[in-house]
Amino acid sequence: MGAIVLELIDKLIFFIGCTILYFYHYNNAYILVPMIITIIISCLNTYMENPKFSSLLFLCSVIICFFYPDLLVFLIIILYDIVFTTYWRFSFLLLVPFLMNLQDKNQDMLFYQVIIACVVILAKYKTSTLNKQKQAYRELRDTSKEVSLLLEQKNRSLLEKQDYEINLATLNERNRISKEIHDNIGHLLSRSLLQIGALLTISKEEIIKSELTNLKESISEGMDSIRASIHNMHNESIDLYTCLNKLVSDFTFCRVSFQYDLNTLPPTNMKYCIIAIVKESLSNVMKHSNATKVIIQLTEHPIMYQLIISDNGLVSKNTLSLIQDINNDVTSSDGMGLMSIIERVRGFDGKYHLSGNNGFQIFITLPKNK
Repeated sequence: MGAIVLELIDKLIFFIGCTILYFYHYNNAYILVPMIITIIISCLNTYMENPKFSSLLFLCSVIICFFYPDLLVFLIIILYDIVFTTYWRFSFLLLVPFLMNLQDKNQDMLFYQVIIACVVILAKYKTSTLNKQKQAYRELRDTSKEVSLLLEQKNRSLLEKQDYEINLATLNERNRISKEIHDNIGHLLSRSLLQIGALLTISKEEIIKSELTNLKESISEGMDSIRASIHNMHNESIDLYTCLNKLVSDFTFCRVSFQYDLNTLPPTNMKYCIIAIVKESLSNVMKHSNATKVIIQLTEHPIMYQLIISDNGLVSKNTLSLIQDINNDVTSSDGMGLMSIIERVRGFDGKYHLSGNNGFQIFITLPKNK
């Protein structure tokens, strides 16, 4: 748009100059005709923005000049639209009607037209150069913006990956520590309890028995406390996304699309439930499906977690009948894998729906308050 405005300003200035020159040297009944023709042709060139079309109009204008020489004064403005284009050679045709009518022109008129023609060429060169620079600037700005957005995306991705790696390392270290405590301190305390029990059996003094009993109770309490801490540490070390992503990565039967969108993590027992459902579903795909793609979507909603697992495999009539029975809460001896999934969902008062249209789909919702 800026380029068009600059060209319109240039042509308006030259039109005013040519009009003054025309009124100064010509005075006839059709004085407005060349002005109207020039305005029409110039507007068409601006609207079309096509060098080939502009060159065609310029040729038509040159032909008109043979029959109506008054248009020569304004032909310079039409020349503006083809100089510095691929059809710039046509501009030399301007010399033909100009030389043919040279005897009818006075020296002043000739001088002014040559000056205006030179100024037109310089102005078009200036405008074209400025437009190219603006276009180059816009392209550079767009490229810089695109690179900036790409770098921002890469940095965000690196930060997310770094946070993920740190979280994963923390969970692995927590899991390792819990195993070390269980294997070393737990065994030592268990052995101590056995030894105290043996001492209580062989000891005959009541005072010693009383002290050993107190010691045994204290160690037992410590043992229970350590066991609870280890249990909590192990549960916290289970990262749902990592476990599901590993299942997806290890699944080589077909391509898997995994979409994970959770802001708050579900309870530990629900994590185990979701992992088991996904594992069983992928196992069913390998055993009973000819699918080429599986989609797993785990999404969080205000009051529930939604798990959708679908594939594009063919569904047999027996499977469709089983799906209908499960949706109608009819117990079936077939489909033990599906029934185990349904039982897990029911354990959390969740909802489920199976579908066999366009492949197999299972829709599961698990309430957050469970």
